[in-house]
Amino acid sequence: MGGFSQGFEARAQQQMLLLPRMLQSIEVLQLPTAELATYLREAFEENEALVLQEPDLAGGAIVDSPRRGTREDSERHDEMLRNHPAPERGLCQLVDEQLAILDLPEDLAAWVRTLVGCLDDNGYLSATDAELLAVARDAGLEGDEALLGRAVAQLQRLEPRGIGGRNAIETLLLQLDPCDPEYALLCVLLEDFLAAIAENKLPAVAQAMGIEMSRLDELLCGLRCLDPRPVAGWVGEFAPTIRPEVVVERDGESFVVRVDASGLPSVRLDDDVRMIARDRGQPGPVRDYLRGKIDQARMLVRALDQRHETLLRVATRLFEHQKGFLEHGPGHLVPLKMGNVAEEVGVHVSTVSRSVAGKYVQTPFGIHPLRWFFQTAGAGSTVHARDDVREVLRRVIEAEDAAKPFSDDELAREMERRGHAMARRTIAKYRKELGIASSYRRRKFA
Repeated sequence: MGGFSQGFEARAQQQMLLLPRMLQSIEVLQLPTAELATYLREAFEENEALVLQEPDLAGGAIVDSPRRGTREDSERHDEMLRNHPAPERGLCQLVDEQLAILDLPEDLAAWVRTLVGCLDDNGYLSATDAELLAVARDAGLEGDEALLGRAVAQLQRLEPRGIGGRNAIETLLLQLDPCDPEYALLCVLLEDFLAAIAENKLPAVAQAMGIEMSRLDELLCGLRCLDPRPVAGWVGEFAPTIRPEVVVERDGESFVVRVDASGLPSVRLDDDVRMIARDRGQPGPVRDYLRGKIDQARMLVRALDQRHETLLRVATRLFEHQKGFLEHGPGHLVPLKMGNVAEEVGVHVSTVSRSVAGKYVQTPFGIHPLRWFFQTAGAGSTVHARDDVREVLRRVIEAEDAAKPFSDDELAREMERRGHAMARRTIAKYRKELGIASSYRRRKFA
């Protein structure tokens, strides 16, 4: 019994240490570059065991940052804010980007956009149906409870996964994969035992579910990938100037993908603090306190290393698929799903989603959001991405006779001749997305 008790206590301690470590790794992975920089500066201010070096953006000497409170530090921070006055790239824009690649009726898309404005800071849709209907009426939208239900369901399918949950538990449930063999048990854990898990009553949970502790440990590993605040990385007062964190460069006949962290502060453990923590001449409480800070600092450094490795693996595999774009530029994207890259890299699809969220890449054809390279197939095509099909349509319209512009029906026939069979309503939809007027308004008279 003594051996069992000791073994169980060891597993419980490991479980309690693993949870914050995994949560921090997830948080660090999904943060965009600018927000990660803020995160690192805040971690430095709160942890005496960290040393932080600001990025060398001006080509000067790199020096360790002073801890809070110095006038030089405040002036540098104020200058940084003055140099980044760009308006936020917020959640609304993220949703608009996704709606633009979905073939939704306009009324449904308008309802989804309205619901985004009703989300709280956590990304929950906590308002009642009656309150949401009232907001929709005030916005001039027509519809009833049925359309509201469709809009909520559509919102909950978008990224970041979990957006639009009515509460914390539903938000976590939305992030589960129904195809996961453990889906049913994970749902039971979230719906019935979340409070017990938070109190670390794991044996009682395992007994109530009729499973072994080892099986429960495996299930909890699946839950640690979930994010209770799915929009945390998409709200903020300002967004800094875009600084690509991934760079793709030509190297002879091939391309090289690398992660560029030069725009981020770097952190490392403070050797002086580690020395004090090992000094037996120091009071015990001081050494214990510093050991805790050192453990936290190590967790952060490991999370940054893991973020770098995961981002590099995902980006490398992504551009193996999109080599046509690297060779020839826009017009040569291929349809690509995050699930395909996740399977090839050997990670969960949510890891790929977090890896590309809010991050940009420098390519031979400009800077683009990493998420942009994941697109569904365009209408009438299985080998061309949606943006590329729209580009074909734009070129067709540019080449038309201005005195006799193509109608939408004629455009549909022209696109079919180019290998893109499309319905007239899809032509009209793509044309509006491109900001191109109807044939009547495009016509030029001599």
